[in-house]
Amino acid sequence: MSVLTKQISMPRLSAPRLRKPARGAQTSRGKAGVTGLEIGITQAIAAQARVQDGRIVAQRVVARTLPLGLMRDGLVVDSDRLASELKQFFAEHRLPKRVRVGLATPRTVMRVIDLPPLEEKDVKAALMMQAQERIPMPLDSAVMDWQTVGLVDTPDGQRLRVIAVATEREGVDRLLATLRSAGLKPEGIDLSIFAAIRALRVDRVHGPVLYAQLGDLVNIAIAEAGVCRFTRQAPQGLALVIERLAENLAIPSDEAYALVQGAGAGLPGSDQSKEQLALVDVLDRVAAELGSELRAAAEFYSSQLGSGLVTAGVVAGPLAPLPGFVEALSAASGLELTCGEAAVASADALEDVDARVAPVASGLAVGELDS
Repeated sequence: MSVLTKQISMPRLSAPRLRKPARGAQTSRGKAGVTGLEIGITQAIAAQARVQDGRIVAQRVVARTLPLGLMRDGLVVDSDRLASELKQFFAEHRLPKRVRVGLATPRTVMRVIDLPPLEEKDVKAALMMQAQERIPMPLDSAVMDWQTVGLVDTPDGQRLRVIAVATEREGVDRLLATLRSAGLKPEGIDLSIFAAIRALRVDRVHGPVLYAQLGDLVNIAIAEAGVCRFTRQAPQGLALVIERLAENLAIPSDEAYALVQGAGAGLPGSDQSKEQLALVDVLDRVAAELGSELRAAAEFYSSQLGSGLVTAGVVAGPLAPLPGFVEALSAASGLELTCGEAAVASADALEDVDARVAPVASGLAVGELDS
């Protein structure tokens, strides 16, 4: 699906019929020079990628550390400073200025809506009638997009299943304005967790698979056969780790982030400093809390929405590389969790970027992926 500035991109992870792209737009498979861009509170990650043998392969991934305070909860806080940082970032690395950017904010919701079997031309009107009741925000101040999955059997007979996404327009407009101020050309906006699913897609597991992007916030999704069926957010991400560590040690947030960056052994030891022990304590607590969130999401999906039990998952993002964190998260959630990585064309494709934090940018660089 080509994405306009008034739409939210939906991933092509199955084989639904998608609306035609806008005139002049291209569906990106890594051939049109589109840069995938993920912007967080601590860094911006940019990737160029293409589809190879049915999977997304990053050709190049670069990152830039950002001053704290430019983003919060996935929304732009300081547009002018962020635009300046992005402009320097793209100039320094000579990146293509056509971008697809990720969106990860609590003000975004996804709903699976079943409609009577309809022709494509009739879906919008029927969907809007149900969306007014199912989506908890005024639709006249929201940006909304959807994707038809196909006909499914339900207790009420065959229904046309539609995945709808909506987010507040104000945040989208501010993000687009920031990108343009940086001299960039927005190709589209996609949910970060959808990009992660594209990049990390797991086909070896039969049944539903949980995906968790451990970013500033934690975005959780459950997909079957690569199609996202359920999303939820949890607060136990990097932003909370930094906030708690800064509070516990009575230090500035940038010093707390530096401690996270320099995290060493995952278990306390006699040779660790007070700061390191405080970090371990915060990470242990966050892993326990987040594990409960993942378990609750899996149990809800299995009992209410899915076709089977959720037993396995893939996680990635800034918290994933921290020693022992994924293992602690797996133990706390009761799920078999593995740490996902962006596939790369060569060892030098990652320019001082950990492959475990690169999946979102890599998935954004490729807007469609056939099943």
